[in-house]
Amino acid sequence: MARTARLISALAALAALLLVPAVSHAKTYTFGTRLDHEPSNSAPAHNCKEDGGDDPTPACTRVAIDMGDAVAGGLTAPRTGTIVKFRVRAGAPGDLTFRLAQLKQLGFDPSLDDFAGFGKGAGTGPTVHVEGRGFDETNPVEEFPAHLKVHKGDYLAIDSTAASTLYCAGGGNAQLIFSPTLGRTFSLSTQSEGCDLLVQAVMKPAPKRHHHR
Repeated sequence: MARTARLISALAALAALLLVPAVSHAKTYTFGTRLDHEPSNSAPAHNCKEDGGDDPTPACTRVAIDMGDAVAGGLTAPRTGTIVKFRVRAGAPGDLTFRLAQLKQLGFDPSLDDFAGFGKGAGTGPTVHVEGRGFDETNPVEEFPAHLKVHKGDYLAIDSTAASTLYCAGGGNAQLIFSPTLGRTFSLSTQSEGCDLLVQAVMKPAPKRHHHR
């Protein structure tokens, strides 16, 4: 009887050890813009006015909205959970802050004579210095650790005074710019831009809640 008990205990301990890799390798989801393009026409970095000048401007928020250039997982957060990594492809060195945004009422705005929408901040990630390796053939993407709560449907964005994380080829409405940066209440975008914002996030979904009857 004692030997049987010890055997059962050993088997239970072995089963617990076998479960550890499954927990540590929980499924992750990547969302945002594809990073398989070089950051064309973005060095020197674009200021927030997007007027072709190099004059510095106060920081603005750029929000990626081009569904056509999104990764397979989608442009916005597919689930609620936690972002564990941000990725970016930049054409020049610079500083930026990763952030999340909520958008509503996207469409043409006659008052701006431009595509527009209302946005507000939905969470602020790390502030980082990018090296600008975007034209490197072997290691063009820079990755930064994070721990930021994200809700399903949140958009990816950056805050910066100038941006080299742009793929400028397709035109259309690829990002919204908010000057000043997004706050806690909804504000109208100041302009749209045809350059894709080269930013991604990797997230872990929140655990499912089990309801007991």
